[in-house]
Amino acid sequence: MKSLVIGGGPAGLQASLDLANAGYDVYLVEQCFSLGGRAVQIVKNYPSLTFIKDFMKPLMDDVYNHEKITVLTNSEVIGVDGEAGNFKVKVEKRPTYVNLEECKDESCAKAMDVCPVEVPNEFNVGLDKRKAIFAPFSYSVPSGCVIDEKSCLHFKDGSCSKCSEVCGGINFDEKKETVEIDDIGSIIVATGFDPFDPNLRPELAYDKYKNVITSLEFERMLDENGPTKGKIIVDGKEPKSIVFAHCIGSRDKKVDNPYCSRICCMYTAKEAYMAKEKIPDATIAVSYIDMRAFGKGYEQFYEEVQKKQVLYRRGVAAEIYGNGDKVVLRAEDTLLSEPYEFSADLIVLAVGVEPRSDSAKLANVLGLQLDDCGFFVEKNVYDTCETEKDGVFIAGCCQGPKDIPDSLMQGSAAAAKAIGLMQRCNT
Repeated sequence: MKSLVIGGGPAGLQASLDLANAGYDVYLVEQCFSLGGRAVQIVKNYPSLTFIKDFMKPLMDDVYNHEKITVLTNSEVIGVDGEAGNFKVKVEKRPTYVNLEECKDESCAKAMDVCPVEVPNEFNVGLDKRKAIFAPFSYSVPSGCVIDEKSCLHFKDGSCSKCSEVCGGINFDEKKETVEIDDIGSIIVATGFDPFDPNLRPELAYDKYKNVITSLEFERMLDENGPTKGKIIVDGKEPKSIVFAHCIGSRDKKVDNPYCSRICCMYTAKEAYMAKEKIPDATIAVSYIDMRAFGKGYEQFYEEVQKKQVLYRRGVAAEIYGNGDKVVLRAEDTLLSEPYEFSADLIVLAVGVEPRSDSAKLANVLGLQLDDCGFFVEKNVYDTCETEKDGVFIAGCCQGPKDIPDSLMQGSAAAAKAIGLMQRCNT
């Protein structure tokens, strides 16, 4: 009996590893070109400030190289039939057009050099460009290049095949295939989340000013392997004043997100701390609704951030407007019941967690339900892994907002539930 895990972020990776170490064959289906999920776009975790890469890379390698785990990246579950203990699953595996066994690092580099196409780099949230043939990120698993057929001229009009002239591992004739897997005893859904789109709050002028960015864009700036090589640069200049605005797309009924995203308070504290380390003389302020430092060591870390002379002021972000080279955040102090303004060189919008845009499609395939906010529904509040569909479990942010440690823990819990079910099916 086998198990299927959908999603290759922290929860899905941990669940796959636990299942495989218990002796079960696992199929891990990931929609993107690489494992890792959203976590690999983050530089450091809180409150320890350890590098995410130092944890994620070994975990991704362990999963990819495990003899009991079959990893299907650039793939999607398109059909599920049967019942617990005997599901039949169809997976659409899309081509990457690059044979990684034949394509060496040198030839990958040459292929990228000769590619004439440049498009926004999704991994760096559009802060730089990538080629039509590209490596997803510096420590992607599987490693090596892939071809994005949507931007490749060979697939658009047949006008370019330059990469194939310098790399013998490229095969433009590769086709998508349907992989059918029988004898699936359990399914774990760990598809993660999407960050909130701040354009849904037009009064915050995200698309109007270059010095109004999201927290994920700021995170990519903090990465020494990122688009700015770890420097905080906006429009060619280092900001001397930075304002972080909490709860953008969270606790906001106007955009149908009444829930708290849980991670924003602490990742903002971490980003403010790192910003102060990189630009010690910068003035840094945080406009927050409530400060929720609920985890082990979180409150102590929050206190350390304040000791860095980061100013916290309670307030609800209402509007952003330009004033010369600066941008101004207008907010309401909910303690004093009065408006105030922060003027800064850079405003960072702490965007919240949203269900993935394709959750409804997958829910329909699996026969699962979504709640009013779009997250997968758990069986009851005391068992957040089980669903109403016997044999199908959920883990990570697809069930609701949570941080990486909680996602890992829920991934392990879902795996334990799946193992118990498969053992019962075998008796």
